[in-house]
Amino acid sequence: MKIRPLLLSLLALVFFACPDKDDEIPAGSLNVEATINGQEWKASGNSRITTVAGFTVFAIGAGATDRSNIALTLDAERTGNFDLTGKAIWTTSDQIVHNATSGTLTIASIDGNKVSGTFAFKASPMTGSGPEVTIANGKFTDINIMR
Repeated sequence: MKIRPLLLSLLALVFFACPDKDDEIPAGSLNVEATINGQEWKASGNSRITTVAGFTVFAIGAGATDRSNIALTLDAERTGNFDLTGKAIWTTSDQIVHNATSGTLTIASIDGNKVSGTFAFKASPMTGSGPEVTIANGKFTDINIMR
C-alpha cells in the first residue's frame, strides 16, 4: 500500500493551500515553528479531521508568508507517536516539494478542537534531484481542528 501515504499527503496539500505572497499573518498567530536546515521558521497552522473512503485523515498544515509550508498527514485521531515517512511534506518558498524519508510526530494533546505536539523529519525532493532537507525542533501549539 505504498500509494496510501502518497494519497494522504496529497489530501493534506488540498486542505492547506499556500498563502499568497501578499497575505499577512496576524501578530500572535504563529503557532507552528521548526528549524529547517539550521534556520528558524515560523508559520500559522490549522488542521482538519475527515474520513475519506473509510480512512481517517488528520491533516496538520502550516504556511508562512514567503509561501513555504509544511503538511503532516496522520491516519488516526489520537495522542501518541506517528511515523512521518511518506506522510510529511515540506514545500520551499520557491515551491519545491520535499517528501519525508524519515521522521516522527508526537501528538501531546487533543483538547476539544485544539491540538498540540512536536515533529521532526528529513525530506528529499519529490521530483528531480537536490539536497535532503532537515526539519528539526518542530512544534505546534493549540492549532484549531476543523471537523
